[in-house]
Parts: sequence; C-alpha cells; structure tokens
Amino acid sequence: MADQQTPGVRDLLAFVCELAMLVLLVAAGHGLADGWRGWALGTFLAFVAIGIWSQWMAPRSARRLENPRRFAVQVMLFLTVALYAAAGGLTWWGIAFAVIAIAAFGSLVRTDP
Repeated sequence: MADQQTPGVRDLLAFVCELAMLVLLVAAGHGLADGWRGWALGTFLAFVAIGIWSQWMAPRSARRLENPRRFAVQVMLFLTVALYAAAGGLTWWGIAFAVIAIAAFGSLVRTDP
C-alpha cells in the first residue's frame, strides 16, 4: 500500500467529472424523449458510459488502456456526451462538461500509470 498515490485535487475533479457525465446523460435522455421514455433513455445512456468506463478506463480493470490511448478514448467519450447533451437541449452544459472533463483528465495523463 505504500506505493499507492494519495488522491489530490485533480483526482477529485476527475471523479466529479465522471459523476457529472452520468447526470448529464440522464438529463440529455430526458430532453430527447418525453416522460418515462426520456428517463429510460437517459439511464440507458448512462449505463453504456459506465460499461465503457469500467472496461477500458477504470483503475482496477484488467483491460485498462494505457495512456495516451486511454486519454484519446476519454476525449471521444466526453465529446459524445456533449453531443448527446446538445441534442437533448443542454448545449452549454455539454460544452462546459466536455471542456472541463478534457482539461481535468488531460492534467492526469502524465501522472496516471
């Protein structure tokens, strides 16, 4: 355990971005369809993002991608979330999310194993 890094402010920001991604996808789904169908679509989109993240980006995943490939996939995922947000009527939220998330994870590229 001595070789593990203590999470810092950048790690906290990255984690908040991961959570914001899920919330934004649920909200985007609700903007794309009315009623329960929108919530269901948003939940589905969030679960797809969770699946992608857990397979290729999660620190304990056996299939975790190495940087810089992992960062490239993260950027594509963040831009896709921004596009879904824009389609759901949350254009500025999507743009803000993408810019902040790409900056947050970009700052971790050199420090992540």
